[in-house]
Amino acid sequence: MLHSKIDLNLFLVLATVYQEGSITAAAHRLHLTQPAISHALSRLRKKYDDPLFIRQGRKMIPSALCQQMLPDVVAALQLLNGTFTLPAEFDMTKQQRTVKMGMRDILETTFFPQLVTDLQTNTPNIAINSFQVNTQDFDQALMQQDVDMIIDVLTPTQQEIRSQLICNEGFSLVCRTNHPILNDLSLTSYASATHALAAQKGAKVNIVDMALAQHQISRNIALQCEHYIAAVSVITRCDMIMTLPNTYAHFLQGKFPIAIAPLPFEVPPLPIHLYWHQRAELDPINNWLREKIINIAKERFGSPDA
Repeated sequence: MLHSKIDLNLFLVLATVYQEGSITAAAHRLHLTQPAISHALSRLRKKYDDPLFIRQGRKMIPSALCQQMLPDVVAALQLLNGTFTLPAEFDMTKQQRTVKMGMRDILETTFFPQLVTDLQTNTPNIAINSFQVNTQDFDQALMQQDVDMIIDVLTPTQQEIRSQLICNEGFSLVCRTNHPILNDLSLTSYASATHALAAQKGAKVNIVDMALAQHQISRNIALQCEHYIAAVSVITRCDMIMTLPNTYAHFLQGKFPIAIAPLPFEVPPLPIHLYWHQRAELDPINNWLREKIINIAKERFGSPDA
């Protein structure tokens, strides 16, 4: 039975401060004063005999108890919110936000043409700031709100990080036009070729190398760099070859004199996931933008579960 003296608004304040990481930002979002937010937190701190948040610089970092409570608090607020519609004042065309997205350049090329064009046409006050986040930093970047969401390969994350499979991407061989390998493409000729590879610093063996290992084969990597565009610029001038995701390979074919061919061995599709922190599930803009990204992925790749 719900205690008659419990003020449910206190938990909305708790969840909003957790999501925003700032009393000032929480006050702005809830249309309250900063003293009102501080007073609400003070009541909760007294009730739970816990600081709930510890200030670190400009950010409010949740305590261990707060992190333990939040999944249930968020779920309860979502359940309550489901019985109501969004306030009439919540109009996406009137919202203003810079959304920070973690994404490598190859995925920016895949998603941004459609996404950013849509935003500029319909919600020009929603801006995107994109930068690459190393896979080992996903948890910290999302928990500390350095980034609002991440699109990347499947990566183990902590419990409070949510994720959804949005697409599966296959691979193709890419080389300069008129490359000799195109006349005799086999596992043997692929293994004998010199390869260019674009990968993050410190990246471990990838899905292509794991597939080759099934045949007791490893690639002769003559060039490894961080950016695909640089590697492709090189292979157009020599006999090195690359193995690229299909979507990006076809994008580059319109920019460079390259040929695309099926790989002479089987490589499992690469699962691409969308990641966000659980607190973002109370953020209408974050929810709205994630839905757009999921829809773009379906249009480009089809259903990931098909």
